[in-house]
Amino acid sequence: MQHENVIRTSRSKYPNLLGACAFLALALSGPARLQASDHIDSPTIAQDRGADIADLWAFLDPNDNSQVILVLSTQGFIVSGEHFGMVIFDSNIRYRFEIENTGDARPDLFVDVTYSPGLGRLTNQTATIKLTDLNKQVILGFTGPTTIATQVPRPVPPPNPVVTTDPNTGAKFFGGASDDPFFLDDTGANNLVASSLMNPGHPDFFLLGFRRGRDTYAGFNTMATVVSIPASFLRGANTSVIGINAVTQRRTNQKIEDGAYTGQGGFVNVDRQGNPLVNNVLIPAPRKNEYNGATTQADARGVFRGDLIVDLQNFGTDPAHVTQILNMVQVKGDILRLDLNVPNSGPQGGTNPGGGFGNLGGRRLVDDVVDATFTLIHNDVPTTDYVDANEVRFRNVFPFVHDPTQPFPPGHEPDDHTRQ
Repeated sequence: MQHENVIRTSRSKYPNLLGACAFLALALSGPARLQASDHIDSPTIAQDRGADIADLWAFLDPNDNSQVILVLSTQGFIVSGEHFGMVIFDSNIRYRFEIENTGDARPDLFVDVTYSPGLGRLTNQTATIKLTDLNKQVILGFTGPTTIATQVPRPVPPPNPVVTTDPNTGAKFFGGASDDPFFLDDTGANNLVASSLMNPGHPDFFLLGFRRGRDTYAGFNTMATVVSIPASFLRGANTSVIGINAVTQRRTNQKIEDGAYTGQGGFVNVDRQGNPLVNNVLIPAPRKNEYNGATTQADARGVFRGDLIVDLQNFGTDPAHVTQILNMVQVKGDILRLDLNVPNSGPQGGTNPGGGFGNLGGRRLVDDVVDATFTLIHNDVPTTDYVDANEVRFRNVFPFVHDPTQPFPPGHEPDDHTRQ
């Protein structure tokens, strides 16, 4: 389904681990309880579901490599029976993709998505999408509706995703519920990370895959904000490599009036993600909120360098790999890198061995970042959780994410296929 409403516009799994721009994030909420990916990665975020970044993906559209696909998932662990109550974007949050295209840690462009207030279970929200520069000049802008979630039980499928296309630039937008694209055996990862904390320098990597591939995120939905932007709008003058960092931001002053929140003042970071999976496993609990509120420039200044080194040493990562990892996520900021000249092709958002994660091809939906990350931390010893793919296939075309899981019919009580 296409919708057009313009407001303003101007113009193989882990094929190269030594180049992998990734990190595992496991949320530390106690000595033996952790949470994976970027889901619920700090105490503040645990109480602020709307601003909780679940994951970030960035890749070239395999059907047209002149388009950059940016996917931000938020508000993870949505169960199908609560679509009406939970599938609402927070109108007081700015969902932002920071684009860096000069080779440093400072963002140069911003893709901002904001949503109108949710007005009911059967009414969509209106998203405003803008690409601006450091001078706040609008380079590209349009609006589009979200896709309404339903609780119609299976086997009736959910509504088709509503895709908005800007006729002046070809930029696209989708916003709504989707299957959570992340895949990992959370329990295995939790046990491994706990072992690195309890036995520093001698973790038991066997624990990662001891359950042989139970995907914790199977059957859960998330809120997906997906945009397609022409690469020519994002490319820098002197390099083909762009960096992507996702942030959710609230205004400094939050006011409650008649039961509704409104914000005033400037925007500040509540959560962020660049390379998948950094905060939870490598930042100590007392600094997790600080990390999410910090900037990529703070990373480059070395604000969190000592914490990264200590936690890597807890995993037994050798000095050479510690240096390599710091070069990826600290020296020039915790930013996901995408080379616009690295081809991406294949189904489900791209599957070619020479593209995607580990090849400066950003991060594609199918890329097994967990295996690649733990293998890198494990000094290039192949390490796996045996969860090698998402439970359901991704789309071959925009917005690429899979439909949300729908409720079972009344009176039907099978396994709900969530993996606790």
